[in-house]
Amino acid sequence: MNPALELQGLVVRRGSFQLGPVNLTVAAGEYLVVLGPSGAGKTVLLETMAGWHPAAEGAVLCQGQPVLAVPPRQRRMAYLSQHLPLLPRSSVLENLTFGVRCRGESPDRELLQHLVAMLGLEGLLERGDVRTLSRGEQQRVALAQALLTRPRILLLDEPSTALDPHRKPELWQLLRTLHREFSCTVVHVTHDRNEAFFLGQRVAVVLAGKLHQLATPQELYHQPATLAVAQFLSPENLWPVASATPEGSGLRVTLAVPVTLEVARRGPAAFVGIRPEEVAIIDPHRPLGPQVQHNLFPATVRDLVFLDGQAQVNMTTQQGLSVTARVPLCTALDRGLKVGQEVQLCLKPRSLFLLPPNEASPEL
Repeated sequence: MNPALELQGLVVRRGSFQLGPVNLTVAAGEYLVVLGPSGAGKTVLLETMAGWHPAAEGAVLCQGQPVLAVPPRQRRMAYLSQHLPLLPRSSVLENLTFGVRCRGESPDRELLQHLVAMLGLEGLLERGDVRTLSRGEQQRVALAQALLTRPRILLLDEPSTALDPHRKPELWQLLRTLHREFSCTVVHVTHDRNEAFFLGQRVAVVLAGKLHQLATPQELYHQPATLAVAQFLSPENLWPVASATPEGSGLRVTLAVPVTLEVARRGPAAFVGIRPEEVAIIDPHRPLGPQVQHNLFPATVRDLVFLDGQAQVNMTTQQGLSVTARVPLCTALDRGLKVGQEVQLCLKPRSLFLLPPNEASPEL
C-alpha cells in the first residue's frame, strides 16, 4: 500500500474530549469515509490530518513526513468544511479561482473550463455574488475551487449535511465521478450511513473518540466488529446469546428467550444479530429456497410502517422474540401485509452475525 496519510498511535485532546489512540493508513488514491454520530470526533480527526491540531501522542504522516513539518503549500491538501469556504460579495468566478490565487499562482484555464463543464457551472459564472446561489450550487463551486488547486488529498467534512434529502444522491454521484476523474485521495467525514456505503472504498467507524472498525462497506454490512458498531449501523435484531455449541461449520445458539438458531459461521458469541433487510417473510404460495429452510418461526405482525420504497414490518414470534424486517414496498403491498396478520419468518443462517463479549474497540 502506497500511503498518502498515516496515523500512528494518534491521540488528540480538545478540552475534556480525547480522540484515539488511532492507527490508520490511507492509501494513495483511496476514498475513505469516516462514519460516526455527532460528537464522535470525526471532524477533530479530519482537522488533525490537515495539520490544524497538534497530536498529544503519536503522529500524522503526510507522504512519509510529519504533517506539521511539511509546509502547507507542499502538502497539496484541500479542506472543504461543511460551512463552505466561499467569499460573500464576490463573484462565482472570483470564488472559483480564490484557492489558486492564495498560492500566488494563476488558474489553469483548461482545467477551470473542464471543472465548470463537469460541475454544471456554465450558467453561474456571471453571478456577481455567490450568496445568490442555492446551497447545492455553492457546494459545486466550493468543490471546483478545491479541485482547481490540483490537490493530492481532498478532505471533506459533512459535504451533504445542508442539502435537501432528494439532492444528496446527486452530490454522492458527483463525488464518485470526480474521484474517478482526478484520482486524488479523499477522506470524507459523515454521520450518514447511506452516504458512507455509497462512497467509501473503506469505512472507518468512529464512536466516542475510538476507531471501532475499518472495513469495506460489504464487510461492515455482514459483520460489524462490536456491539456498538452494530447498534449504530442497524440497532434492530440484536439478541443476547445464552449458550452456543458447534454444529457442522457453524454454531447452534440459544437466546435468552427460548429460541435456538443455526448460524452459518463460528466465533465468540455474546450477541447474535441480523440486518432487517436479511429477514425473509415466507410466501406460502412458493416453494422454500435453499437459504430459507432453517430458522423458520411463526410470527404475528405487530406494526407496519411504509418508508421510501420499503416497508418496515415489526413482528413477534410465538416464543416472544421481537424481529424487524424491511421488504420492498411492492412486496408488502402485493402480499397484503397488515397488522395482526400471521406470517412465517426466516432468520437466514448465512445472514446471522456474531458479536464478541468484549466491548473494547479493536486495535487498528
